Amino acid sequence: MTTPMTAWWQIWTDAAKTSLRLWETMAASAVVIDRRMPMIDAGMRNPWTADHVELTGMVTEKAQAFAKAGDSLAHDMAAMQTLWMQTMQDAWSIGTAGRMPSAGRMAAGNDRAMRLAAGMIGAGGRALTPIHAKATANAKRLGPQKK
Repeated sequence: MTTPMTAWWQIWTDAAKTSLRLWETMAASAVVIDRRMPMIDAGMRNPWTADHVELTGMVTEKAQAFAKAGDSLAHDMAAMQTLWMQTMQDAWSIGTAGRMPSAGRMAAGNDRAMRLAAGMIGAGGRALTPIHAKATANAKRLGPQKK
C-alpha cells in the first residue's frame, strides 16, 4: 500500500510530466507542419515527383500513434472503472453499515481512492506517449539542419 504522500507526489509529478510532453508535442507539431506543407503543395502540383514515402508516412504514422494512444486509454479506463466501482461499494457499505468503520477499512478505501485519482491523472500521460514520441521524432528528423 502506498502512502498518501507518495500518491500525491506521484499525481503531481505525472501531471507535470504530461503537461511538459503536451507542450513539446505542440512545438514539434509546428515544426513538422512547417516542413511538410511545402511537400504536400509540391505533391499536389506534380504527383509524379512527390515524396510518396513522406506523404504516406504522414497518414500511417498518425493512425498508428493514435491507435496506440486509444488502446492505452481504453486499458486505463477499464482499470479505473473497476477501481471506481470498488470505491463506490466502499462508500455505500460504510455509509449504510450503521456503525463507525474500522481504521483498516477506512485506510483500504482511502488507498483505493488515491489509486483511482493517480490512475486517472496518469492515463492522459500514458495515452500521450506514442503521439509525443512520433511528433518529436519527426521534428528532429525534419527540423532545421545544424550547420
